[in-house]
Amino acid sequence: MQPLVTIILPTYNVEPYLRQCLDSLVNQTIRDIQIICVNDGSTDGSLAILKEYADKDSRIEVIDQENRGGGSARNAGYSAIRGKYTYFVDPDDWLELNLCEKASKKMEETNADVLYLDYFREHPDVSLKPSRKFSPELSGISITPEHRALLLNSCNSTWRKFWKSEFLLDHQIYFSEGKRPCNDIAQNWHGCILANQIAILTEPLYHHRCVRPDSYQTNLNRKHFVIIDTMDEVRERLKKIGKYDEYGNIYLTSRLVYFHNKYLRLANEYRAEFRLLVLEALTEEDRRFLHSASPKTLPWKVRVFYRMLERQGFFAKTAFHIHGMCSQLERTIRRNVVNRLKHFFR
Repeated sequence: MQPLVTIILPTYNVEPYLRQCLDSLVNQTIRDIQIICVNDGSTDGSLAILKEYADKDSRIEVIDQENRGGGSARNAGYSAIRGKYTYFVDPDDWLELNLCEKASKKMEETNADVLYLDYFREHPDVSLKPSRKFSPELSGISITPEHRALLLNSCNSTWRKFWKSEFLLDHQIYFSEGKRPCNDIAQNWHGCILANQIAILTEPLYHHRCVRPDSYQTNLNRKHFVIIDTMDEVRERLKKIGKYDEYGNIYLTSRLVYFHNKYLRLANEYRAEFRLLVLEALTEEDRRFLHSASPKTLPWKVRVFYRMLERQGFFAKTAFHIHGMCSQLERTIRRNVVNRLKHFFR
């Protein structure tokens, strides 16, 4: 019989967190699930844990491969998908036990190609763990280009999407290959833009571990330069599916904002090198858009960043330094204010 839900779990050196994740999968309130665990060349005890759980639960299938990266591990699970719906989970996170039940029910009600999920942010420095909530206008079904733009720019994480398997496979909506962060961005753009129906589940049911010492997202080094190649891949996918004319301006805005935000998040020692790579990557289309886009389309901080980017010498370097400090200060103030308000109204 066809399972209702297929869960794909790429696994690489997550031994301290893996049992909590697997327990949340095998104890889902619906039993009709298939769990595909792809061990991506782990060197710790992760594979042994996967096999231990598979021996106890016939719904678990283990694929063992050499280390090729998270996107490649997720792609390796596609050929084994049997469920009506497919959900990709990160092995250091965990699910509420009714996530699959509520998500599949929402998919049935809306006949959506993809369902976007809310989540809890699990952070060791935050005693009150807030959830990321969708804006009210995104509840129900959203199919307008404006709504899609919000989803394209804020919901790239693969665990925020519950897919109709037939849609995913028919359109070959794969992840970016290789050992790299950002392997889910092109996949999200590809699927979100092609989806005829998009549903939103505003109740947070996923627990995302925000800080892990050895994760890609914590170690902001040269590996994150791949955002340039990633956005090039997004452009090529949009052209291949014939959607670039319709979504070109949204793409260009995202591309320029991504480069700006990645620069600010990089460790200081990598910023100068990344700056030069961004400058080299800018196309004539990028430059025309920078000069023609309205302030509402492209934030002033991003405009300032690219003005400084093309200037050389002491003053440009000083301006970059001040720009980075101001942005960091702004984020810190905003985070502190939000946390104080949450504690006050708790």
